[in-house]
Amino acid sequence: MGRNASAAATIRKLLTMAVALSLAAVASAQEAAPVEVSYTIDPGKVLNRIDEKVYGHFFEHIYHSANGGLWGELIWNRSFEENSGGRWSIEGDEVVQAGMGTDQRLVFGDPAWTDYEFTLEAQKTGGAEGFLILFRETNPRVHYWYNIGGWGNARHQLEKAGPDRARGAVGPAVPGRIETGKWHRIRVRCAGNHSQIWLDGKQVLDYTDRRSPNLKGRVGIGTWSTTAKFRNLKVTTLDGKILFTGLPAALEPKFDAKHWRLFGPGKAEVEVNDAFNSHACVRIKNDGGTTGIEQDHFDLLAGETYVGSLWAQGSAPEGLTVRLARDGKTIAQQQLAPPDPDWSELSFTLRPQVSDANATFQVVVNGKANVRIDQVSMMPQSWQAQGGFRPDLLQAVNDIKAPIIRWPGGCFASPYRWKDGIGPQHARRVTRRELWDDLDINSLGTDEFIALCRKVDTEPLIVVNIGTPQWNDDAETYDFLQDALDWMEYCNGPADSKWGKVRAANGHPEPYDVTYWEIDNETWGMGVDNYIESIKKFAPAMRRAWPSIKLAACGSGGFDLTWNRRVIEECADLIDYISIHHYESPDRFAEGPYNYERFIKQTGEMIAKSKNPKLTIYCSEWNAQSTDWRTGLYAGGVLNCFERCGDIFEIGGPALFLRHVSATGWDNAFINFDQSSWFPAPNYVVMKLWREHYAPHRIAIEPEVKTLNAVATKAQDGRTLYVKCVNPGEAPANVSLTLTGKRVPTRATMQLVAPGSLKARNTLDRPGAVRVEPATVRVEQGAMKFTLPALSAGVVTIEP
Repeated sequence: MGRNASAAATIRKLLTMAVALSLAAVASAQEAAPVEVSYTIDPGKVLNRIDEKVYGHFFEHIYHSANGGLWGELIWNRSFEENSGGRWSIEGDEVVQAGMGTDQRLVFGDPAWTDYEFTLEAQKTGGAEGFLILFRETNPRVHYWYNIGGWGNARHQLEKAGPDRARGAVGPAVPGRIETGKWHRIRVRCAGNHSQIWLDGKQVLDYTDRRSPNLKGRVGIGTWSTTAKFRNLKVTTLDGKILFTGLPAALEPKFDAKHWRLFGPGKAEVEVNDAFNSHACVRIKNDGGTTGIEQDHFDLLAGETYVGSLWAQGSAPEGLTVRLARDGKTIAQQQLAPPDPDWSELSFTLRPQVSDANATFQVVVNGKANVRIDQVSMMPQSWQAQGGFRPDLLQAVNDIKAPIIRWPGGCFASPYRWKDGIGPQHARRVTRRELWDDLDINSLGTDEFIALCRKVDTEPLIVVNIGTPQWNDDAETYDFLQDALDWMEYCNGPADSKWGKVRAANGHPEPYDVTYWEIDNETWGMGVDNYIESIKKFAPAMRRAWPSIKLAACGSGGFDLTWNRRVIEECADLIDYISIHHYESPDRFAEGPYNYERFIKQTGEMIAKSKNPKLTIYCSEWNAQSTDWRTGLYAGGVLNCFERCGDIFEIGGPALFLRHVSATGWDNAFINFDQSSWFPAPNYVVMKLWREHYAPHRIAIEPEVKTLNAVATKAQDGRTLYVKCVNPGEAPANVSLTLTGKRVPTRATMQLVAPGSLKARNTLDRPGAVRVEPATVRVEQGAMKFTLPALSAGVVTIEP
């Protein structure tokens, strides 16, 4: 190419770049150009009343929201019931798994195996689900398993993990259950990318993996929130050659108590025999020197007194020591007396003289010992004196001013046994299901929940367990209706009634007068017909016992109008609320609220034609699944939706309320915390702002345009007005507000949340990155004018 041609090419390239930059600049300018929005507000035209319970909340015991969170117990897994590795043993010709934890696996065989058949017999001995039958396992992250009786013992399905995906279901799902106490014959065949499974001689699943199949690996057995036995394990090639038969190699006991760690030369293991409380305890054996168990992440304050106790049984002539340490150095300790041959409580008091945000708590055995330990508990004395709640998290709950709080779940409510959560702490039994990183030890039970409600001035709403089979092994034998009636009597009965006496003995002679009750949670797995039967069984009996109560029944998840229609048609006259759930993609922060508003109105139309047109809607779980600014925009939009539907919508309650930052899922919580501090997610920031500007009367604001999601309300005094606005668009909005008639605003102020990016979020290090700030409202010739930045939410207060 010659010099002139080269120069011409360079010029063309520069011109192209210049045009591109110019076009980009024009596009950017167009995107940034403000939109003009004018509203007229008519304070005299009230469209509907808004119940303040729209701003309710939902407190569920998952991700350490209760124990180790809002409740001030500092020890995690205090009774050693959480066992991350399961409790595998060989008993005779059987492999036994005795732990109730999730994802318990035992794999064996040759990682180089390719095509084979794996046969065995399995028996479920307890718990919520069935069996995990693993094949083609090369490492914990690459495998298949047939989940037999999974998802609450409701279906069978294949799940795949790796090499290019996290574990998830693949192929068809087949309804099915695993019966407790019965030996089931299982056969798995894998050939190339094709696998099949037979249960009791019947083929139930057949799948061909056409996307990066796992083509070799070992076999394994496992459980999920279930105990089981396995026998007659055999692996053969497809032509019948035996690759494995018999039992896996001897299983060495190991210390697998979650959150705890063994130190020193001795040994420790979780035992399920003769525990002081619930199922498990820890046995420590030591032949000399210093051995013990410990856990980290304690935020200690110099001068604070930490009070606690543990239960011990066995022989430790030199006694036990409890210790607080940092960087291997002791900062507080107390020597405890040698334990008795029978279980006894050993109390301690620790007073560190230095502060540390990540100290270690230790239980130490000195010298020769063989001792069992259970129920290790510790709490700051100052927290104990104020009712047992962690002060900063209690303040965070108080500041959002929830008028009503739903409890204890959620999924947590469906297997919940309330009687395990009352009385002395050391006598409370662990919950029956491990859920969302948490096997709760019932440190926060009914009495503590009611105390919480009294402290933050809110109404309690209690969800009862009706015995859904997917959550309760004893669904056919336990009297769940009587259990619910007992719970109501414990809360509302006089001190001389059967369960009122128990409440009084626990230190609470006056009835709690709980008005709001809900008939279980997300009962979709049992089918609408079966649930309608349960409503017809529970609702009349609960009302006969306590006629003044308000009852909610489970409605839809998502947009299921069919479920809502059936419940309303059959049960509207038995209940006060239909309780619906909706979780939205955070990317739909703009249109999502409007879509759900349409769904709420469609459900409202069904109610209007029902036997009980006074029935109202309760959205007992809602959120956008994120903790960045998208969830703040969604919260403002959906709360406006709830206010617009005030004639048919009475109560709300987002989830999650609280969540420890170590959680492995559900990153959507309002209050996020570690052992030292907390931060509000954007949904908390916006909902708190909206709640602070609640007013009971929605008034006309016109025209109805969707450039902004706006609601106007009037305070009870009839004078103060509020306009709640969300700008979900990429352009700022210049807004003008005028009042009808001769009303003239004397003063207008604005509170604004405008972090400037959808990715903006708060963190423990930057808890105020997304925050409320004052903004300017100009009053010009009777009109109020302000700018609502792109991707922002704000409230204007008008004093006319």
